[in-house]
Amino acid sequence: MLGGTFWVSFLRNGLGAGLMMTVFMLLEHPAASLPKKVLGFILFWMFVTTGYSFWYLFDDGSFIRFAGLLSIPIVGIFCIQMSRDSLYLSLYKLTLGFYLLSVTVFCGVDISRLWFKGSIWADIMVRIVLGAAIVLIFVTKIRKSFLDGADYLREEMDWFSAVTLLLSVLIASMVAFWPGSHNFSLLHIGRMAILLFMTGLIQYMVFHLYLHRGKEKRYRTEHELIEMNEQLIRHQLEFINQSKEDGEDVNHGRKRFCENETLNSLLSAYESLAEKEHIQTDIYVRMKGTIAVREFDLATVIVNTFENAVHGCMESQSSTMQIYLSIVQKGRKLAILCRNTCVPERKFKDGVPESGIGGLAGVSGIMRVVSFYHGEADFSVENGMFTVRILLKLTDNMQSVP
Repeated sequence: MLGGTFWVSFLRNGLGAGLMMTVFMLLEHPAASLPKKVLGFILFWMFVTTGYSFWYLFDDGSFIRFAGLLSIPIVGIFCIQMSRDSLYLSLYKLTLGFYLLSVTVFCGVDISRLWFKGSIWADIMVRIVLGAAIVLIFVTKIRKSFLDGADYLREEMDWFSAVTLLLSVLIASMVAFWPGSHNFSLLHIGRMAILLFMTGLIQYMVFHLYLHRGKEKRYRTEHELIEMNEQLIRHQLEFINQSKEDGEDVNHGRKRFCENETLNSLLSAYESLAEKEHIQTDIYVRMKGTIAVREFDLATVIVNTFENAVHGCMESQSSTMQIYLSIVQKGRKLAILCRNTCVPERKFKDGVPESGIGGLAGVSGIMRVVSFYHGEADFSVENGMFTVRILLKLTDNMQSVP
C-alpha cells in the first residue's frame, strides 16, 4: 500500500468500509425500521474505521497482510445480522460489496503509481471518485432491478452459489490486498485487471443464473395453476352446454340477464350459489347477444371474478354480504365492474391481490384475458368493499387467449 499517517489510514479505511456497507444497504428492502438500521450502520462504520486505523498505527505490517481479508468476516457478520434477507442472498450482497472495494483499491493504488508517482492523495481521490460513481450507478440503475428480482434470488440461492461467490471474491482479495503482489509493471497491472474482470463476470453470471431459475420456477408454478383453473372453467361450460343440449332449463324459474346464452347461464348459476351462502346480489348486464370476445375468454373473466367475490364475502364473515356486478358493452369496449364485501386488510402486490379463491390462478387468468384484448384491470379495497374494474377492447380477432 502507499502508507501515510493515522488520519490518512482513517480516510482510506472509512472509504472502504463505507463502500461495502453502502452497497449492502442499498440492496436491502425498504422497511419501517430503516432509520434505526441506518444509524446502526453509521455507528458500526465509525467503530470499525477507528479500530482499523489504530491497528495500522501500531502494527502496519500485520495490517497490510490481513486487514483486507478480515473485512469480509468483520463487516459481513454485522451486515448479515442486520439484514432481513436469507443467508445466501446476504452473502451475495456482501461479496459484491467487497468485490467493488477490491476494484477501487486496485484502481487507486495503481493509477496513483502509474500516473501520479505514488501520490497518497491521488490514490484517495481515485477511490472517492470511483466510490461515488458506484453508489450513483446503484441508486439510479441497479437497485430497483435487484429488488424486483430479490424474491427469486431468495428462493433459489443455495450453498453452491455462496461457495462460488466466496471463492471468486477471494481471488479478487488476493489480487488487491495480498502483500508482495503489487510489483509495479504494466504486465502485472494487466494481469490483475483481467482477474478482477473475470471475478466480476462470475458475480454477474451467478446473479442472472439464479434470477432466471427463480423466474422459471415461478412461471411453471403459475402455469400449472392457470391450467387447473382453465380446466375447471371448461368443465363448467361443458356442463352448461350439455344441459342445454339435453333440453334441461338451467335457468328455470330465474330471470334472464342478457341474450348471450353462455353468460346468462353462468350468471344464473353464480347467483344461485351466492343466494345459498346468504349473499345479496345485484347484477346488471347491458350487452348484445353476440360480441367479439371468445366464449371461453368471457367465461374466464366472469367465473374468476364471481368466484373471488363469493369467497371474499365468506371470508369477511360480515352479517351483511353483498355482490354488485355490472357488465356493460359500449361501442367496441366491454366494461366489467364487481364490488363485494371483503376483509379490510386484503394484501396487494404491484396493484394485484396476492390471495383469494383461485389464488394466483384466478387473478392470472383474468390478467391474461385483459392483456390479450389490450384492456385494463384495476383492483382496490375501500370501506370494506373489494372492487374490480375490467375493460376489454372488443376485436374481430376471435382466437382464444393462448
